[in-house]
Amino acid sequence: MTRPQSDSPQTPTIDIPSADSKPTTLWVVPVSNLAGVARHVIDVARVGLPGWRLVVTAPEGPLLDQLRELGTPVIPLPLEFGTGIAVRSLRATVQRLRPQIVHSHLAKADFLAAMATTGLPVKLISTEHHISPDRYMFHPNHAEARLMETAHRLRLTRFSRVIAVSASTKRDMMARWKSRTPITVILNGVDRPDPAPAREPGLRFLSLTRLSAEKNVDMSLRAFALIVAKHPDARLTVAGQGPERPRLRILAGRLGILDSVDFPGFVDADEAMASHDVILQPSRSDNCSYTLLDAAAQGMGVAASPIGGNPEILPMRCIAALDDDAGFARVAIEQGLDLSARPVLGPQVPTVAQVTGRIVGEYEAALGSETATCSTLGDTDATDTESSESHSTVPDAPEVTVIIAYYKAADLLPTQLNALAQQAEAPAFEVIIADNEGSAELPSVIAPFQKLLNIRILDATARRGRCAARNDGAAQARGRFLAFCDDDDVVSPGWLTALTEVLRERDVLATGPLRLDRINSEKAWRTSVGATRGTDFASPILQYPFMYLGYLPFAYGCNIGMRRSTFLELGGFEEDFLRGDEDVDLSWRAVEHDVEMYVASGAIVDFRLRPTLAGVRHQRHNYQRSQVDTWARSKRIGRPVSGMSLRWTLTRAAMLPVKQARMMGATEAEKYAFASYAGDIMGNLHGQWEQRVRPLLVDRFSLISHRGRR
Repeated sequence: MTRPQSDSPQTPTIDIPSADSKPTTLWVVPVSNLAGVARHVIDVARVGLPGWRLVVTAPEGPLLDQLRELGTPVIPLPLEFGTGIAVRSLRATVQRLRPQIVHSHLAKADFLAAMATTGLPVKLISTEHHISPDRYMFHPNHAEARLMETAHRLRLTRFSRVIAVSASTKRDMMARWKSRTPITVILNGVDRPDPAPAREPGLRFLSLTRLSAEKNVDMSLRAFALIVAKHPDARLTVAGQGPERPRLRILAGRLGILDSVDFPGFVDADEAMASHDVILQPSRSDNCSYTLLDAAAQGMGVAASPIGGNPEILPMRCIAALDDDAGFARVAIEQGLDLSARPVLGPQVPTVAQVTGRIVGEYEAALGSETATCSTLGDTDATDTESSESHSTVPDAPEVTVIIAYYKAADLLPTQLNALAQQAEAPAFEVIIADNEGSAELPSVIAPFQKLLNIRILDATARRGRCAARNDGAAQARGRFLAFCDDDDVVSPGWLTALTEVLRERDVLATGPLRLDRINSEKAWRTSVGATRGTDFASPILQYPFMYLGYLPFAYGCNIGMRRSTFLELGGFEEDFLRGDEDVDLSWRAVEHDVEMYVASGAIVDFRLRPTLAGVRHQRHNYQRSQVDTWARSKRIGRPVSGMSLRWTLTRAAMLPVKQARMMGATEAEKYAFASYAGDIMGNLHGQWEQRVRPLLVDRFSLISHRGRR
């Protein structure tokens, strides 16, 4: 295949669709290589967009070559001649082709599409494939980072809809760009081989990524050095090219592992995966990695960081905290030697055909079709569209009912459901999703799990709040035991077994620790535990129940197990706790009624902290308001609670403006910690006003008014 040679862009010959042909979507891709975005484009072109004609414009190179081989219409995009010429060329393409949808991929294409289609009758859609969790990873300073975020916010005003490749990507987009454009999560899709490849245990490790700083291959080498110390026959292949390659070879030499590490450069990915046992990918910047998806589909072991969408596509046993070399090495060894520990892709990860169906749904939504869908999972086939009231073939007499109060968490709920579907040696259990939102998309969210879980949706919209939703779930539960978890967290594989074993033996309120360091950033978990960056901690970072208001410890509401009879006798959760502390109230009432609290160390839940400054400030504000409310209620009924100095709160509140001014040049971690602190202080102040100051003023005003009338 030859390409035209020219020093200037050529006007492409475009096949203009006839009036009776399929509607056309023009995909704008600013890269020519065969990296992750190209993989997405090729997969979609191979399967096709149902009912749509796909045309791709991109720079000449391997991507267009492969698309030509697939028979996909392509139009060269002359990016090498500068932005102005590229915009004019793209506008000419749109005018000639007359597509209904222009679908751009990556930021450069988004800006080109926004400029080239000004004034043209076409809908714009963007797929966001990658946002770094560190806003400064690709920008040298705060000013440039904020400038680019503003530019993204403005360009998105031109787009009808945006597709994010993970819930993490969507959260970052909303936090950084503050866009009001509808964002739908469609995970990258991968087809499962049938039959699945036969695998054997082994310690042949593979790093298959670009050798750049954000991919954190250093950690793979450090962890591998720990592995070799225990297993001298282990091997590591560091495939790929990039600016870090020379330095990584030097590091391998310094670690004394150079004889056990190969640096072959570019390799065939399929062949490399077939000849290795475990993928190592402790990246600092991933959104929805095709490498991890392919590795899991091929039966490989996977050891990965908790960055981006990794926890959405992998079980938590494949995840190790960033910079926890020993923990990463433990995960890697287990993945190599224990075939049962290796990941199996759950139904939350769509096939390529499901991805294309979801993309078409976004096109229909952009064009105003009544048949559009806005769910967060791939389209399901006829076997997966059972009623939400139906059940799978799981035994119909569950011992345990897992209750999840649901509210606007369609992006995160699949991760929790997948964790429940992978419970190890669990008792027979059902899952009730107590819908406190009245969500139209919830049935589509749970549909892929119908065959794996005994799951149903319960309408819990009659009363507001998760306490009411949980109580509704308990009233409809069929299990002897209740287990409560939240829609945005991730239960560990042994969570349900650990709670159930306790409840079979003892009538207690069972709970377990929260793990903070796997699905949260370091700045988030350090702020939560009140630690400075220089303080060293050994992973895992677990938070156990602690004494509260100087009275008693409490169990976390996202990690509670009880006998159903006991829960109902206690009256369930107090429903007027709308901002938090409902778990404190239940725990204290249980102990006061001689129901002991028991901490099962194996009942671990990965607890999701708020990732944004506004989110953490709002959450901490609500927690503190509720804490003052709990304190006031407890005082009224004679509990010996302590704390709540109004003078202390007023003093700290008065100092907030000074602290706020110091945040102008602060790091992201310092700003996050300040947001938590400010939320605490202002929430406490708000609560003190409601519970102490305002009632006092009302009483004095009433007394004065009474004396005046006399």
